[in-house]
Amino acid sequence: VKRAQSMGVHVRELSDDELGVFARIEQQTAERRSFEYRGEAYFHRFKEAFGNKAHFMVAEIHIDEYVADMTAKREALSAKVAALTAKNAEHPTTKTERQLGEETRNLAAAEKRLNEAAEFAKDGDVLPAAASLFVEHPREVIYLFSGSVEQYKPFYASALIQHDAMLHFCVEHGLSRYNFYGISGVFDDPNDEGRGVLEFKQGFNGYVEQMVGKFTLPVDKFRFGVSNLAHKLLHR
Repeated sequence: VKRAQSMGVHVRELSDDELGVFARIEQQTAERRSFEYRGEAYFHRFKEAFGNKAHFMVAEIHIDEYVADMTAKREALSAKVAALTAKNAEHPTTKTERQLGEETRNLAAAEKRLNEAAEFAKDGDVLPAAASLFVEHPREVIYLFSGSVEQYKPFYASALIQHDAMLHFCVEHGLSRYNFYGISGVFDDPNDEGRGVLEFKQGFNGYVEQMVGKFTLPVDKFRFGVSNLAHKLLHR
């Protein structure tokens, strides 16, 4: 979370006419992770149904802010490397050489990030990197859908969205329960396809609850009967 905050990432809520941003990120993730994509129209219907209880959030990278921060870090590292180089030339020690090697690597990493930022800047000044849908309930907040842009993974945008949701939707409203929703239930197989989701959610100190199952409660018996009959007739 701190890494994202230091890299020009900001979280905000999407307006109703911006749900296309959410849908595009969700579609990219669905194609990458091989899960069903419901389509933009579904998310518009969802918002209409749940109103202000549904929060479509996006984490965006502000490139100018990120570049300014990385430039300042590069300059500080350059000064530190220069000072250590001079010190080591005057009186070489194992400690100084180790520090010089470490700061030289840090400087190279900063240079690499700045070069990457220049490439990212070609896509725009503000880049949507991750998106999530949260639904408010009187006793909890549910994290329902999410997606991220693979090339912006080093910005940890998804983690910052979770942090903001927990803070603004739970802590500020006095809710003690944050529902991370589903996991695969496989805990002992590092190659399980749901491993990444499990580790991401474990990173927020979540605990597992196993549900007893599911049931159907018809609220309109006539429509329910018609629907069942249609499924039988169509064999699906």
